[in-house]
Amino acid sequence: MRDETRHPPKPNQDRYESAVDEAIAACNSDVHGALKALLIANELLEAEVAMLRRQRQRMMRTPERKARAA
Repeated sequence: MRDETRHPPKPNQDRYESAVDEAIAACNSDVHGALKALLIANELLEAEVAMLRRQRQRMMRTPERKARAA
């Protein structure tokens, strides 16, 4: 166990600890379930980022097509 009076937690550590505790609590203290839920959420976010990147690429190519047609 860490002595927090001599070594206070870094801000990110405290935030991550709270997030982990919340995830586990949301899964009725099932650590495996919490990890699985976080992995699924991460996959969904990665898919959303990929979709947004594709949309951005399409939007950036649109002016090129208009310029070529003119």
